[in-house]
Amino acid sequence: MPFTTAGRNGLLDSGKSAITHIGAFSDLGATELVGGSYARQAITWTGAASGVVDNTAQLSIPIPAGAGVQTLGFFGASSGGVSLGYWPIGSAGQLLKGVAVVSTTTDETLLSRGHGLSADDRVMVWPVAGEALPTGLSATTLYWVRSTGLTSDAFTLATTQGGSAVDITALGEAAWARTVPNVWASAGNLILAAGALDLDLTFA
Repeated sequence: MPFTTAGRNGLLDSGKSAITHIGAFSDLGATELVGGSYARQAITWTGAASGVVDNTAQLSIPIPAGAGVQTLGFFGASSGGVSLGYWPIGSAGQLLKGVAVVSTTTDETLLSRGHGLSADDRVMVWPVAGEALPTGLSATTLYWVRSTGLTSDAFTLATTQGGSAVDITALGEAAWARTVPNVWASAGNLILAAGALDLDLTFA
């Protein structure tokens, strides 16, 4: 069911305390970075407003030399424990996200009005509100946006750059987000400005 803004604020204020630290994954939420000076960083959250809570202070996650980062990771402890979720990283703070609908399985096209994606962007998908992903799509695969079939309101995906379209064999919908994988040639930090990390219930 859809939540009202007041309901979302209440859930966020009561639940945000479970997410105490942020880290980084080299993939879609399975492999946390190790080595060098890498360490999860503590998060403090604002009070919920308009259905969103934000980080109150800048976050600086140390990244080891040679490490590749695909997603951020949310945790309930400074070390150990289990992942509470993951989220894409963007270029210069840019994050595109939405919901795509598969309305036909004959052309492998995902429809998402005004998606803003470009050819060769990297996209991750996940289920909406507990629904199954359309058969052929996987939440553990980072896809490439293809130039073929790309319009302002539609796109197709491939598992390799410039590859053939993923074979989607069932109708349905999928939440999606653009992420920008980065490789640190030398040790450095992944910086998130105060207020840059939004926690909401858009796809709950």
